[in-house]
Amino acid sequence: MSFAAARMRRAVAAPLLLSGACWALPAKAQRTDNNAVTAAQDAFGSSVGDEKIGIYNSEDVRGFSPVAAGNVRIEGLYFDQQSHVTDRLLDGTTVRVGLTAQGYPFPAPTGIADYTLRKAGAKRVFSLGLTWGPLGGKVAEIDAELPLVGETLGLTVGGGIFRESNSNGTASKIESIAGSLRFAPSPDFSIQPFFSQIDIRSDEVSSLLFTRQEALPDAIPRARFFGQKWADFSGQIRNYGVVSKARFAGFDAALGVFRSQIKVDTDFADLLLDTEADGRVGKRLIYADRDNFYGSTSGEFRVSRSFDEGVRRHTLLATLKGRQLARRYGGTALIDLGASFADREDFRPEPVFTTGAKSHDHVTQKTWGLGYDLRWKGLGEFGASIQKSDYSKRVEEPGGRVARSQDNPWLYSLTGAVHLAEPLVLYGGMVRGLEESDTAPLEAVNGNAAPPAIHTRQKDFGLRWAITPRISAVLGWFDISKPYYALDSVRVFRELGAVRKRGVEFSLSGTLAPGLTVVTGGLYNKAQVSGEEVDLGLTGSRPAGTARLRLSTNLNWELPWHKPLTLTGQIITFTRWAANSANSYYVPGRTIVHMGARYRFDVGDTHMLLRGKVENLFNTYGWTASSSGFVTANQPRRYSLSLAVDL
Repeated sequence: MSFAAARMRRAVAAPLLLSGACWALPAKAQRTDNNAVTAAQDAFGSSVGDEKIGIYNSEDVRGFSPVAAGNVRIEGLYFDQQSHVTDRLLDGTTVRVGLTAQGYPFPAPTGIADYTLRKAGAKRVFSLGLTWGPLGGKVAEIDAELPLVGETLGLTVGGGIFRESNSNGTASKIESIAGSLRFAPSPDFSIQPFFSQIDIRSDEVSSLLFTRQEALPDAIPRARFFGQKWADFSGQIRNYGVVSKARFAGFDAALGVFRSQIKVDTDFADLLLDTEADGRVGKRLIYADRDNFYGSTSGEFRVSRSFDEGVRRHTLLATLKGRQLARRYGGTALIDLGASFADREDFRPEPVFTTGAKSHDHVTQKTWGLGYDLRWKGLGEFGASIQKSDYSKRVEEPGGRVARSQDNPWLYSLTGAVHLAEPLVLYGGMVRGLEESDTAPLEAVNGNAAPPAIHTRQKDFGLRWAITPRISAVLGWFDISKPYYALDSVRVFRELGAVRKRGVEFSLSGTLAPGLTVVTGGLYNKAQVSGEEVDLGLTGSRPAGTARLRLSTNLNWELPWHKPLTLTGQIITFTRWAANSANSYYVPGRTIVHMGARYRFDVGDTHMLLRGKVENLFNTYGWTASSSGFVTANQPRRYSLSLAVDL
């Protein structure tokens, strides 16, 4: 995944991304019904509309990203995503990991982000959303579900306009559109083509602070722009394809063919090197990029057959999936602005610069697999799969140098769950996968370089307890291993060893009293890096940007004496984490509190929902450190007000 793609993910995540981990109920077209807390089945991450809660999301599950690893599905079918699809198209997202990997065909160690497309029903629906804030931002969204021929043929369309302001003072101008047409003449056949596009016309680039001393700088003002006015990102994302499912002669078949692409017009990284505690910067470097492109065609054909044997159901599966990826990148221009400041305006005129020759990547991957699933009523379930993957990569660098890599691994998975008693389920699994590594960020000396695919392994097990019909708890353990790529001391993105993440996760969710819903969860993640770099003292034993402990609690209280009014709250706590790969200094942990209220009302036959939020209620100041070794200030106290209308 390119740095440009990562920037676009961050730019559109708040308004456009539907993310969840372990379980996310579909978002209804009626915006006034959206409530992520009451819809959540656990605390591992869920989203409804633009509301997201939980300790995980599709960019971060147990410290890894299913999206960056290439583990994305649309309606359960393989999709090589180059950047996110707008939620104008999506109904919801489920990340299949841990408990929800049970019974899912061909799971992956980093988890699988599975997107569900919106589908028009028999009822015509128009929904409008308007948001003011935070920090002066403005958003307008509209969705429509139009039945053209009852439930046989339906059209789903939507669009959004986003004028956002961010905690670092940056602003963005983004528009999105999407549409899909679903034809389902019978319960045994459906086909749904779709299209979505996100245009990012101007997304200001924030400054990335690299400290001189092995300590954090003094506090800098937040919500003020200290970057360069001409250093904007601009580009276009397109995702389109078709999904078809059919049932015939006892077989279930599914076919998905997808295209995902990013066109990057301009991209910049603003590096503040040797930043002093008082805000002085030794050297300000701007990395400038133009005319990059990332495009992938992917898809999967899957067929299955089920056999019933009394209380047992056996299912056999076969799959064939593949992708062809082409990337054009590189030739980045380096602009040296000399000494500067991190805590005040230091605007410079836009210099004349020229980008150089591009590198070209070509990846071809084909995978076939067989799977078996057993469901035994009252006892449990068991799943097993084996896959053979054929991976090849060709990199053409300026000057004619060509590098090639190939891999042909066997991949497997074993998962199972046992019903110990009526309220208790014990689950576990082992998975081996071939996944993508993160792509070098633009601030790296070798920015945008993509390492070959990596081998990953995971073991996990846990216990789910249905305490009452409305309250449930989950306690799980996991162990994940994969190669560790990060920036070294001279900002070269390369393999620094191997990373192993072992931890415990828990969830407690449900209705504790009439009208009072609580979703609370936590993660203890003991991440360790090993290898020659660690043995020589060049790299620390903890990966940068990973906190050991993270806790999240969400509350939703529908006032019994005035049910249209609901009070909401969220408390997020995390401990310190390493600020660089050398582990020479750390970012302190902190606790952040969000508060809000929701008020539902009708105007005639029109349903409305007014929602207000105060995020970072106590204006807690802190730093956020990335795996690349730079730090940025966290978001200040901010306010937002939104109105949802169902017409």
